[in-house]
Amino acid sequence: MQEVNVLTVALLCVLAAPVLMGAFQHFSRERIQYSLWSLLDSLAFLLSLFLAVYLTRRLFFDHNEGIYQQLYMLIPENVRTFLYGQDIIIYLIIVPLLLMLLVSILRLATAWFNRAFIAPLARSLSSLLDTDNRLLQPFLGALWQLPRAVFLVFIAGLLLNFYVYYFPSPGLSRLMSDSEIYQVLYKDALYPALNSNIAKKIPVLVNDSFGRIAERTIPQPGEPGGLSGLDQLKKGHIRIIEYFNGVTLDQAIQSTPEIDATARSIVGSEQDSKKKANLLYRWVSKNIEYDYDKAARISSNPQGISSGSIVAFNTRKGICFDYSSLYISMCRAVGLKVRMLTGLGYSGIAWGDHAWNQVYIPEEGRWINVDTTFGSNGNYFDKPDFNADHRYGEVQGEW
Repeated sequence: MQEVNVLTVALLCVLAAPVLMGAFQHFSRERIQYSLWSLLDSLAFLLSLFLAVYLTRRLFFDHNEGIYQQLYMLIPENVRTFLYGQDIIIYLIIVPLLLMLLVSILRLATAWFNRAFIAPLARSLSSLLDTDNRLLQPFLGALWQLPRAVFLVFIAGLLLNFYVYYFPSPGLSRLMSDSEIYQVLYKDALYPALNSNIAKKIPVLVNDSFGRIAERTIPQPGEPGGLSGLDQLKKGHIRIIEYFNGVTLDQAIQSTPEIDATARSIVGSEQDSKKKANLLYRWVSKNIEYDYDKAARISSNPQGISSGSIVAFNTRKGICFDYSSLYISMCRAVGLKVRMLTGLGYSGIAWGDHAWNQVYIPEEGRWINVDTTFGSNGNYFDKPDFNADHRYGEVQGEW
Protein backbone atom coordinates (compact mmCIF):
# COMPACT_ATOMS: atom_id res chain seq x y z
CA MET A 1 0.00 0.00 0.00
CA GLN A 2 1.37 3.39 -1.02
CA GLU A 3 2.24 5.67 1.90
CA VAL A 4 0.04 8.74 2.23
CA ASN A 5 1.90 12.02 1.85
CA VAL A 6 0.86 14.22 4.79
CA LEU A 7 1.73 17.41 2.92
CA THR A 8 -0.47 16.44 -0.02
CA VAL A 9 -3.36 15.80 2.37
CA ALA A 10 -2.78 19.16 4.08
CA LEU A 11 -2.77 21.06 0.76
CA LEU A 12 -5.95 19.27 -0.30
CA CYS A 13 -7.57 20.32 2.98
CA VAL A 14 -6.55 23.95 2.39
CA LEU A 15 -8.08 23.71 -1.08
CA ALA A 16 -11.25 21.97 0.08
CA ALA A 17 -12.08 24.06 3.17
CA PRO A 18 -13.28 27.25 1.39
CA VAL A 19 -15.10 25.18 -1.24
CA LEU A 20 -17.01 23.21 1.42
CA MET A 21 -17.80 26.38 3.36
CA GLY A 22 -19.14 27.95 0.20
CA ALA A 23 -21.36 24.93 -0.41
CA PHE A 24 -23.08 25.34 2.97
CA GLN A 25 -23.33 29.13 3.10
CA HIS A 26 -26.42 31.03 2.05
CA PHE A 27 -26.10 33.61 -0.70
CA SER A 28 -26.65 37.26 0.18
CA ARG A 29 -25.80 40.51 -1.53
CA GLU A 30 -23.37 41.46 1.24
CA ARG A 31 -21.62 38.07 1.15
CA ILE A 32 -21.30 38.14 -2.63
CA GLN A 33 -19.96 41.70 -2.54
CA TYR A 34 -17.38 40.77 0.11
CA SER A 35 -16.34 37.67 -1.86
CA LEU A 36 -15.88 39.70 -5.03
CA TRP A 37 -13.86 42.34 -3.19
CA SER A 38 -11.74 39.67 -1.48
CA LEU A 39 -11.07 37.97 -4.82
CA LEU A 40 -10.14 41.28 -6.42
CA ASP A 41 -7.82 42.12 -3.52
CA SER A 42 -6.15 38.72 -3.75
CA LEU A 43 -5.59 39.14 -7.47
CA ALA A 44 -4.11 42.59 -6.84
CA PHE A 45 -1.70 41.11 -4.29
CA LEU A 46 -0.61 38.35 -6.69
CA LEU A 47 -0.15 40.82 -9.52
CA SER A 48 1.89 43.07 -7.22
CA LEU A 49 4.07 40.15 -6.15
CA PHE A 50 4.79 39.08 -9.72
CA LEU A 51 5.54 42.68 -10.73
CA ALA A 52 7.77 43.26 -7.68
CA VAL A 53 9.86 40.15 -8.40
CA TYR A 54 9.97 40.89 -12.15
CA LEU A 55 11.05 44.51 -11.67
CA THR A 56 13.68 43.54 -9.09
CA ARG A 57 15.10 40.91 -11.42
CA ARG A 58 15.17 43.25 -14.42
CA LEU A 59 16.61 46.17 -12.49
CA PHE A 60 19.36 44.34 -10.56
CA PHE A 61 20.12 41.27 -12.68
CA ASP A 62 18.90 41.65 -16.29
CA HIS A 63 19.74 45.31 -16.90
CA ASN A 64 21.94 44.97 -19.97
CA GLU A 65 19.90 47.34 -22.12
CA GLY A 66 17.02 49.78 -22.32
CA ILE A 67 15.33 51.60 -19.49
CA TYR A 68 16.41 49.06 -16.87
CA GLN A 69 20.06 49.76 -17.63
CA GLN A 70 19.41 53.50 -17.29
CA LEU A 71 17.57 53.03 -14.01
CA TYR A 72 20.31 50.76 -12.66
CA MET A 73 22.95 53.39 -13.43
CA LEU A 74 20.96 55.93 -11.39
CA ILE A 75 21.64 53.87 -8.26
CA PRO A 76 24.66 55.29 -6.39
CA GLU A 77 27.86 53.44 -7.27
CA ASN A 78 28.65 52.55 -3.66
CA VAL A 79 25.20 50.99 -3.30
CA ARG A 80 25.64 49.00 -6.52
CA THR A 81 29.04 47.80 -5.30
CA PHE A 82 27.60 46.73 -1.95
CA LEU A 83 24.68 44.86 -3.53
CA TYR A 84 26.70 43.15 -6.28
CA GLY A 85 26.32 39.40 -5.87
CA GLN A 86 24.12 39.84 -2.78
CA ASP A 87 21.10 38.21 -4.44
CA ILE A 88 19.34 37.21 -1.24
CA ILE A 89 19.72 40.65 0.35
CA ILE A 90 18.40 42.29 -2.81
CA TYR A 91 15.29 40.12 -2.90
CA LEU A 92 14.65 40.40 0.84
CA ILE A 93 14.84 44.22 0.76
CA ILE A 94 13.72 45.36 -2.69
CA VAL A 95 10.83 42.94 -3.31
CA PRO A 96 8.94 43.81 -0.08
CA LEU A 97 9.42 47.54 -0.70
CA LEU A 98 8.12 47.29 -4.27
CA LEU A 99 5.34 44.97 -3.13
CA MET A 100 4.06 47.48 -0.56
CA LEU A 101 4.23 50.30 -3.11
CA LEU A 102 2.44 48.34 -5.84
CA VAL A 103 -0.23 47.00 -3.48
CA SER A 104 -0.96 50.55 -2.27
CA ILE A 105 -1.28 51.81 -5.85
CA LEU A 106 -3.48 48.92 -6.97
CA ARG A 107 -5.74 49.22 -3.92
CA LEU A 108 -6.50 52.81 -4.85
CA ALA A 109 -7.62 51.53 -8.23
CA THR A 110 -9.56 48.56 -6.80
CA ALA A 111 -11.36 50.86 -4.30
CA TRP A 112 -12.77 52.83 -7.21
CA PHE A 113 -13.51 49.63 -9.13
CA ASN A 114 -15.32 48.25 -6.09
CA ARG A 115 -17.66 51.22 -5.90
CA ALA A 116 -18.24 51.45 -9.64
CA PHE A 117 -18.61 47.79 -10.57
CA ILE A 118 -18.43 45.32 -7.66
CA ALA A 119 -21.43 46.65 -5.73
CA PRO A 120 -23.77 46.69 -8.79
CA LEU A 121 -22.48 43.29 -9.87
CA ALA A 122 -23.14 41.87 -6.39
CA ARG A 123 -26.76 43.03 -6.55
CA SER A 124 -27.23 41.46 -9.96
CA LEU A 125 -25.60 38.16 -8.95
CA SER A 126 -27.61 38.03 -5.72
CA SER A 127 -30.83 38.20 -7.72
CA LEU A 128 -29.57 35.66 -10.25
CA LEU A 129 -28.35 33.18 -7.65
CA ASP A 130 -31.30 33.56 -5.32
CA THR A 131 -32.74 30.13 -5.90
CA ASP A 132 -34.41 27.55 -3.72
CA ASN A 133 -32.89 24.70 -5.69
CA ARG A 134 -31.22 22.58 -3.00
CA LEU A 135 -28.70 21.13 -5.44
CA LEU A 136 -27.88 24.20 -7.51
CA GLN A 137 -27.20 26.59 -4.65
CA PRO A 138 -24.50 24.44 -2.91
CA PHE A 139 -22.85 23.81 -6.27
CA LEU A 140 -22.77 27.53 -7.09
CA GLY A 141 -21.55 28.34 -3.59
CA ALA A 142 -18.67 25.86 -3.88
CA LEU A 143 -17.79 27.10 -7.35
CA TRP A 144 -17.84 30.68 -6.08
CA GLN A 145 -15.15 29.93 -3.49
CA LEU A 146 -12.82 28.05 -5.84
CA PRO A 147 -10.64 31.06 -6.79
CA ARG A 148 -10.16 31.89 -3.10
CA ALA A 149 -9.24 28.26 -2.40
CA VAL A 150 -6.57 28.31 -5.12
CA PHE A 151 -5.17 31.55 -3.72
CA LEU A 152 -4.93 30.06 -0.21
CA VAL A 153 -3.05 27.02 -1.59
CA PHE A 154 -0.62 29.37 -3.30
CA ILE A 155 -0.02 31.28 -0.04
CA ALA A 156 0.45 27.98 1.83
CA GLY A 157 3.03 26.86 -0.71
CA LEU A 158 4.78 30.23 -0.51
CA LEU A 159 5.03 29.98 3.29
CA LEU A 160 6.34 26.41 3.05
CA ASN A 161 8.98 27.48 0.56
CA PHE A 162 10.31 30.22 2.81
CA TYR A 163 10.06 28.09 5.96
CA VAL A 164 12.29 25.31 4.63
CA TYR A 165 14.78 27.92 3.43
CA TYR A 166 15.20 29.54 6.84
CA PHE A 167 14.57 26.41 8.94
CA PRO A 168 15.96 23.35 7.09
CA SER A 169 13.93 20.25 7.88
CA PRO A 170 14.90 16.96 6.19
CA GLY A 171 11.50 15.41 6.96
CA LEU A 172 9.52 18.30 5.50
CA SER A 173 11.90 18.52 2.55
CA ARG A 174 11.21 14.89 1.65
CA LEU A 175 7.45 15.47 1.93
CA MET A 176 7.70 18.46 -0.40
CA SER A 177 9.82 16.54 -2.90
CA ASP A 178 7.45 13.55 -2.86
CA SER A 179 4.19 15.53 -2.99
CA GLU A 180 2.87 15.65 -6.55
CA ILE A 181 0.51 18.51 -5.68
CA TYR A 182 3.32 20.61 -4.21
CA GLN A 183 5.56 19.88 -7.20
CA VAL A 184 2.84 21.10 -9.60
CA LEU A 185 2.27 24.16 -7.41
CA TYR A 186 5.99 24.91 -7.32
CA LYS A 187 6.51 24.43 -11.06
CA ASP A 188 3.45 26.37 -12.26
CA ALA A 189 3.11 29.09 -9.61
CA LEU A 190 5.87 29.42 -7.00
CA TYR A 191 8.87 29.15 -9.32
CA PRO A 192 7.58 31.75 -11.82
CA ALA A 193 6.68 34.07 -8.91
CA LEU A 194 9.98 33.64 -7.09
CA ASN A 195 12.39 33.13 -9.95
CA SER A 196 15.45 34.13 -7.93
CA ASN A 197 18.34 32.58 -6.07
CA ILE A 198 15.93 32.00 -3.19
CA ALA A 199 13.72 29.77 -5.28
CA LYS A 200 15.05 28.08 -8.36
CA LYS A 201 15.29 24.55 -9.67
CA ILE A 202 18.80 23.54 -8.62
CA PRO A 203 19.64 19.85 -8.27
CA VAL A 204 20.54 18.58 -4.81
CA LEU A 205 20.06 15.20 -3.17
CA VAL A 206 17.25 15.54 -0.63
CA ASN A 207 17.36 11.99 0.69
CA ASP A 208 20.30 12.32 3.11
CA SER A 209 22.21 9.88 0.93
CA PHE A 210 25.62 10.91 2.28
CA GLY A 211 24.39 10.43 5.83
CA ARG A 212 22.73 7.09 5.14
CA ILE A 213 25.83 5.71 3.43
CA ALA A 214 27.88 6.84 6.39
CA GLU A 215 25.58 5.03 8.80
CA ARG A 216 26.16 1.79 6.88
CA THR A 217 29.91 2.11 6.38
CA ILE A 218 31.25 4.04 9.37
CA PRO A 219 31.82 2.26 12.73
CA GLN A 220 28.79 2.60 14.98
CA PRO A 221 28.74 3.73 18.63
CA GLY A 222 30.61 1.23 20.76
CA GLU A 223 32.88 0.30 17.85
CA PRO A 224 36.17 2.07 17.02
CA GLY A 225 35.23 5.61 16.05
CA GLY A 226 32.63 6.12 18.75
CA LEU A 227 30.07 8.43 17.15
CA SER A 228 27.41 7.51 14.64
CA GLY A 229 28.14 8.34 11.00
CA LEU A 230 25.71 11.25 10.91
CA ASP A 231 27.06 12.72 14.15
CA GLN A 232 30.59 12.45 12.77
CA LEU A 233 29.45 14.26 9.64
CA LYS A 234 27.98 17.09 11.71
CA LYS A 235 31.09 17.33 13.89
CA GLY A 236 33.47 17.17 10.92
CA HIS A 237 35.30 14.13 12.31
CA ILE A 238 35.31 12.03 9.18
CA ARG A 239 35.65 12.32 5.43
CA ILE A 240 32.13 11.13 4.73
CA ILE A 241 32.38 11.50 0.95
CA GLU A 242 35.28 9.03 0.99
CA TYR A 243 32.74 6.21 1.07
CA PHE A 244 30.38 7.62 -1.52
CA ASN A 245 29.14 4.98 -4.00
CA GLY A 246 31.86 2.57 -2.90
CA VAL A 247 34.75 4.67 -4.24
CA THR A 248 37.30 6.54 -2.19
CA LEU A 249 37.76 10.22 -2.75
CA ASP A 250 41.22 9.58 -4.18
CA GLN A 251 39.70 7.19 -6.72
CA ALA A 252 36.96 9.69 -7.59
CA ILE A 253 39.39 12.48 -8.49
CA GLN A 254 41.69 10.31 -10.62
CA SER A 255 42.44 11.95 -13.93
CA THR A 256 43.42 10.88 -17.44
CA PRO A 257 45.82 12.39 -20.00
CA GLU A 258 42.77 13.62 -21.92
CA ILE A 259 41.31 15.42 -18.88
CA ASP A 260 44.68 17.00 -18.10
CA ALA A 261 45.18 18.09 -21.70
CA THR A 262 41.67 19.57 -21.82
CA ALA A 263 42.27 21.53 -18.62
CA ARG A 264 45.55 22.94 -19.94
CA SER A 265 43.97 23.90 -23.26
CA ILE A 266 41.11 25.69 -21.45
CA VAL A 267 43.56 27.72 -19.38
CA GLY A 268 45.99 28.35 -22.23
CA SER A 269 48.69 30.86 -21.41
CA GLU A 270 46.79 32.41 -18.51
CA GLN A 271 48.94 32.79 -15.39
CA ASP A 272 46.56 34.49 -12.96
CA SER A 273 45.24 31.85 -10.52
CA LYS A 274 41.74 33.29 -10.18
CA LYS A 275 41.28 33.63 -13.93
CA LYS A 276 42.50 30.05 -14.43
CA ALA A 277 40.06 28.79 -11.81
CA ASN A 278 37.22 30.75 -13.40
CA LEU A 279 37.95 29.40 -16.88
CA LEU A 280 37.76 25.82 -15.57
CA TYR A 281 34.61 26.61 -13.57
CA ARG A 282 32.87 27.96 -16.65
CA TRP A 283 33.87 24.96 -18.75
CA VAL A 284 32.62 22.36 -16.25
CA SER A 285 29.36 24.27 -15.60
CA LYS A 286 28.68 24.60 -19.32
CA ASN A 287 29.76 21.17 -20.55
CA ILE A 288 28.50 18.79 -17.85
CA GLU A 289 24.77 18.08 -17.65
CA TYR A 290 23.08 17.21 -14.38
CA ASP A 291 22.10 13.52 -14.37
CA TYR A 292 18.63 13.40 -12.81
CA ASP A 293 18.29 9.68 -13.52
CA LYS A 294 21.47 8.98 -11.59
CA ALA A 295 20.27 11.16 -8.72
CA ALA A 296 17.02 9.19 -8.60
CA ARG A 297 18.89 5.86 -8.62
CA ILE A 298 21.19 7.03 -5.85
CA SER A 299 18.14 8.00 -3.82
CA SER A 300 16.86 4.42 -3.92
CA ASN A 301 20.11 2.41 -3.95
CA PRO A 302 23.53 4.04 -4.40
CA GLN A 303 25.52 0.81 -4.61
CA GLY A 304 27.26 -0.08 -7.87
CA ILE A 305 26.84 3.34 -9.51
CA SER A 306 30.00 4.72 -11.13
CA SER A 307 31.07 8.14 -9.90
CA GLY A 308 33.94 10.55 -10.17
CA SER A 309 35.94 12.70 -12.51
CA ILE A 310 36.52 10.22 -15.34
CA VAL A 311 32.85 9.20 -15.49
CA ALA A 312 31.72 12.84 -15.63
CA PHE A 313 34.25 13.74 -18.33
CA ASN A 314 33.51 10.72 -20.54
CA THR A 315 29.71 10.88 -20.29
CA ARG A 316 29.40 14.67 -19.92
CA LYS A 317 26.85 13.95 -17.17
CA GLY A 318 26.90 13.62 -13.41
CA ILE A 319 25.65 14.76 -10.02
CA CYS A 320 27.28 17.30 -7.68
CA PHE A 321 29.94 14.82 -6.52
CA ASP A 322 30.96 14.17 -10.14
CA TYR A 323 31.06 17.89 -10.99
CA SER A 324 33.25 18.56 -7.95
CA SER A 325 35.56 15.63 -8.66
CA LEU A 326 36.11 16.70 -12.27
CA TYR A 327 36.79 20.27 -11.20
CA ILE A 328 39.44 19.00 -8.78
CA SER A 329 41.13 16.92 -11.50
CA MET A 330 41.25 19.88 -13.85
CA CYS A 331 42.52 22.26 -11.19
CA ARG A 332 45.31 19.88 -10.26
CA ALA A 333 46.31 19.59 -13.93
CA VAL A 334 47.02 23.33 -14.09
CA GLY A 335 48.64 23.67 -10.68
CA LEU A 336 45.74 25.10 -8.67
CA LYS A 337 45.26 24.24 -5.01
CA VAL A 338 41.73 22.92 -4.55
CA ARG A 339 39.35 21.41 -1.98
CA MET A 340 36.12 19.42 -1.96
CA LEU A 341 33.38 20.30 0.53
CA THR A 342 30.10 18.57 1.37
CA GLY A 343 27.12 20.02 3.19
CA LEU A 344 23.64 21.26 2.33
CA GLY A 345 22.54 23.11 -0.80
CA TYR A 346 19.19 24.80 -1.40
CA SER A 347 17.27 23.62 -4.45
CA GLY A 348 14.45 26.17 -4.32
CA ILE A 349 12.26 23.47 -2.81
CA ALA A 350 14.39 22.10 -0.01
CA TRP A 351 17.85 21.80 1.48
CA GLY A 352 19.62 18.62 0.43
CA ASP A 353 23.00 16.88 0.39
CA HIS A 354 25.44 18.68 -1.87
CA ALA A 355 29.13 18.86 -2.82
CA TRP A 356 31.14 21.84 -4.06
CA ASN A 357 34.72 23.18 -4.19
CA GLN A 358 37.08 25.82 -2.90
CA VAL A 359 40.15 27.09 -4.78
CA TYR A 360 43.10 28.85 -3.18
CA ILE A 361 44.06 32.17 -4.79
CA PRO A 362 47.67 32.90 -3.71
CA GLU A 363 47.57 36.41 -5.16
CA GLU A 364 44.77 37.24 -2.69
CA GLY A 365 45.82 34.87 0.09
CA ARG A 366 42.36 33.26 0.45
CA TRP A 367 40.14 30.33 -0.49
CA ILE A 368 37.17 31.13 -2.72
CA ASN A 369 33.94 29.13 -3.05
CA VAL A 370 33.13 27.50 -6.40
CA ASP A 371 30.01 25.50 -7.27
CA THR A 372 30.11 24.10 -10.80
CA THR A 373 26.77 22.28 -10.32
CA PHE A 374 24.89 25.45 -9.44
CA GLY A 375 26.86 27.27 -12.13
CA SER A 376 24.32 26.26 -14.77
CA ASN A 377 21.74 28.44 -12.93
CA GLY A 378 23.84 31.51 -12.21
CA ASN A 379 27.30 32.75 -11.29
CA TYR A 380 28.62 30.66 -8.40
CA PHE A 381 32.27 31.57 -8.70
CA ASP A 382 33.42 33.53 -5.62
CA LYS A 383 29.81 34.65 -5.11
CA PRO A 384 29.52 37.16 -2.22
CA ASP A 385 26.33 35.54 -0.84
CA PHE A 386 27.43 31.98 -1.58
CA ASN A 387 26.42 30.88 1.92
CA ALA A 388 22.82 31.95 1.30
CA ASP A 389 22.14 28.61 -0.40
CA HIS A 390 25.06 26.56 0.97
CA ARG A 391 25.29 25.52 4.61
CA TYR A 392 27.32 23.35 6.97
CA GLY A 393 30.20 22.90 4.53
CA GLU A 394 32.89 20.46 5.66
CA VAL A 395 36.23 20.07 3.88
CA GLN A 396 36.56 16.43 2.76
CA GLY A 397 39.94 16.72 1.04
CA GLU A 398 42.57 19.20 -0.12
CA TRP A 399 45.09 18.92 -2.96
